[in-house]
Amino acid sequence: MEQMTCVRAAAPQDAVRLLEIYTPFVISEDSSLSNVSFELETPALEEFRQRIVDISTKFPYLVAQVGDELWGYVYCHPYRERLAYQWSVEVTIYLAPVGQGKGLGRVLYEAMEEILRLQGITMAYSCITLGNEHSIKMHEALGYRLIGTFSKSGYKNGQWLDTVWLEKELQPCPAQPENMRSWRELEAAKVDQILVNASKRLQMLSKEK
Repeated sequence: MEQMTCVRAAAPQDAVRLLEIYTPFVISEDSSLSNVSFELETPALEEFRQRIVDISTKFPYLVAQVGDELWGYVYCHPYRERLAYQWSVEVTIYLAPVGQGKGLGRVLYEAMEEILRLQGITMAYSCITLGNEHSIKMHEALGYRLIGTFSKSGYKNGQWLDTVWLEKELQPCPAQPENMRSWRELEAAKVDQILVNASKRLQMLSKEK
């Protein structure tokens, strides 16, 4: 992998490293960590690689690369499949330990949100396991607001888990919205500039002690 520090689109070949970042949030001796994801088993590499490909066809799937390491990734998918939901997405982020506590979450989220606005997306939602205070506070700092708790949403690690939902209005909802566009249909120069700006912020973060 090329030696560089940047925020860029994820590629299928990133799957190995991204899966390494994701796995502790699925399986870990620390249940407070493995309860972050409601998957019960770590997905197979090929399945995980296909997820990157499938999501990237319509929505941004971004990674933060520092040198030859990936520090984290962010992506989104439709909030619901019905066509009337097309202007809403559910957002997800996972950071490696080296990328935590540096402000990386903000860099990745804000880059993704800029792209989503260009696509015509108006609402972003995040579903977080109750008790994951770090993630809840990060989202609130980014302008997300808590809108409700779903009791006993899932069962994992020998316990029933509640989830909380947060939302953020990315831009005003038009009276007559145009259909959302794939991010692959956007003007490349605008997307590239968003990633360049995010990369500059990442470079600054990576140099901080």
